[in-house]
Amino acid sequence: MPKAACCIILALIFNYCFEAAADQKRIPIKIATNDWASQIILSYAIGSVLQNQGYIVKYQSTSLKQQWGGLRLGHLHLQLEVWQYSMAKDFNRMVAKNVILDAGPHAANTREDWWYPSYIKKLCPELPDWQALNKCSQLFSTPQSGNKGVYYTGPWISDEGIRIRVFKLNYRLISLDAQSLNKRLIKAVHNKQPIILLNWTPNWTDNRIKGEFVEFPEFSQQCITDRSWGVNPTEINDCGAPKKGWLKKAANPSFPLNWPCAYQFIQNISFTSDMIAEAAALYEYDKFSYNESAIKWLEKYKTSWQQWLPECMTTSSSK
Repeated sequence: MPKAACCIILALIFNYCFEAAADQKRIPIKIATNDWASQIILSYAIGSVLQNQGYIVKYQSTSLKQQWGGLRLGHLHLQLEVWQYSMAKDFNRMVAKNVILDAGPHAANTREDWWYPSYIKKLCPELPDWQALNKCSQLFSTPQSGNKGVYYTGPWISDEGIRIRVFKLNYRLISLDAQSLNKRLIKAVHNKQPIILLNWTPNWTDNRIKGEFVEFPEFSQQCITDRSWGVNPTEINDCGAPKKGWLKKAANPSFPLNWPCAYQFIQNISFTSDMIAEAAALYEYDKFSYNESAIKWLEKYKTSWQQWLPECMTTSSSK
């Protein structure tokens, strides 16, 4: 083949690849935003980095239940915080069916369980042992709950009522969204009032408020499958949540096809516990907006997130 013809063919191939890459960047990457602060802020932060690399990013608010269908159908392309205790069942099922992608783990370990501020230990000194809960249930009661204590939970954990039953706890369950949970906790801490509620780590409380998780019997797979296991021989779920749960990223299967370079970046992302806790604290405790928190987070952890950029991305990005 003449040299000139080879050059023309190579030029055409180069132009085709360049245009294809440009077309890919015109397709919006839709990032799921859930209803807790760290997930929203870190989605905004990572989305900002992608935008500064030339990608179009859209954020789509969704519930935990709705996001799985969205990721499967391509209405969503990315979810940056998949927590083991509250999401593993749906996540593992859909990964096994190859309808969503496991985009890799974060460095952080997670825990989602009953929690109380540390000043309550003076009022109920046998805590954190779960068996102290009934002895101190009056401490957590309200005028509306009668002789029962009140445990505040979020909308993500489906078996909280089951736990109250299997451990025969004298508590009433009240479900709140994440923002209401945090507001109630901050108000209680400010007034040094008793409160027991669902909390998780990493979270803003790690960096701003001292507290402890209730220590239920150690989590075991047998706990959720074998009725004879544990303190209640007639029930499953008679254990606590995993103390070192995983945290992962989920993606639509088209992500590495449509945005191969961006997908390398997503796979490289590895949030530490401190990164997640600080993201939440900036909003929940320091009272910055979601966008302001994302900007401050990018400034604080610039060295870390720049190391996640693959070679196919430029090193200049959002501050």
